[in-house]
Amino acid sequence: MSRYPRGLGFFQKVAHLGSLLYQQYNDTTYTLKNVYDLLSNEFTDTYTTTTPDPRTTSTTPDPTTSTTPKYRISRAELGRILNRNYRGLQKLFRLEWNDAWNQTKYNIDGYKSELKNSAFPPPNRTAVASGGPLSVNLTVQVETKLKGSP
Repeated sequence: MSRYPRGLGFFQKVAHLGSLLYQQYNDTTYTLKNVYDLLSNEFTDTYTTTTPDPRTTSTTPDPTTSTTPKYRISRAELGRILNRNYRGLQKLFRLEWNDAWNQTKYNIDGYKSELKNSAFPPPNRTAVASGGPLSVNLTVQVETKLKGSP
């Protein structure tokens, strides 16, 4: 008689779930720390970039050793850009929302008309739409002349 392997017990499942949650927490905190460090190193605290004043330097720097500092955006400037983008998204949302709200009236009217036509179809329209027979009066007028008649 062979025995089937038993699945994980309740406590093993709880321990496995706890392990997964712990790993997820560690990964999240590590990622957030890296993002925070990256963002804090890329921005300046001042509004302008950190470039030396050309009037105060009296000597000409050697072109082979001089490097220009990397342009870094200030936190205030980033805030202005994000605020402008956020306001633009709000305006776009309001336009789309108002357009959808205005179209609702027309959509409801169309739905009511389709529902009415499906429940009470107008006469002779269903025969044409379904390809059924039409009740059309076709009359042909024939004139005949007999021989010898004036």
